[in-house]
Amino acid sequence: MKKKLVKRVSSGKTGRALNTGSQGNGGSVGSESRIDPAVEKWFAEAKTEFSPSRSSTIPMLQSAQTALGYLPRDAIRAIARHLGSAPAVVEGVASFYAQFRFEKPGRHRITVCGGTACYVRGGGKLMDDLQADLKIAPGKTTADGAVTLESVACFGACALAPIVVLDGKVNGRVNSAALRALVGAAGKPVRTARRKKAGA
Repeated sequence: MKKKLVKRVSSGKTGRALNTGSQGNGGSVGSESRIDPAVEKWFAEAKTEFSPSRSSTIPMLQSAQTALGYLPRDAIRAIARHLGSAPAVVEGVASFYAQFRFEKPGRHRITVCGGTACYVRGGGKLMDDLQADLKIAPGKTTADGAVTLESVACFGACALAPIVVLDGKVNGRVNSAALRALVGAAGKPVRTARRKKAGA
């Protein structure tokens, strides 16, 4: 009797492995003993809103991220079960698009525009300061879960460069002092003015 092989698929974005053939039900939500209550609540409404077809994959992923803030494993499995697909296939679709996140975001999100206009007008320096003081790279969240730092290629509002977005609010022509105030509002003071020590 041949043993059933379990295929493990890793997403290039998250480095996570999903079991696509375990527990006799294709790795679906129904095969798991427990599911996150927040995901269960979202899915109860979503499954009536979206048809069980492949065309619903991206809309369901967007719906889950809007409701949950990111795409936890349980959400991936729930979508896969609804669509009659393997979780790895759904995650593969999500991994292809930069709009989807696989890690829980911080309570505050700071996004710095990395476009040419913003960069040459000081956006690059602002991002350097944020990374140094928050001690995280773009796409990561501080250890206390307070702030997620992000970078985008361009906001399309070059006349307002450099642009920093805090919790969805766009702030244009941001300088060091303005950045200090913005991040301070998120509970994470940033030393944007780096002075040399006395006598140095």
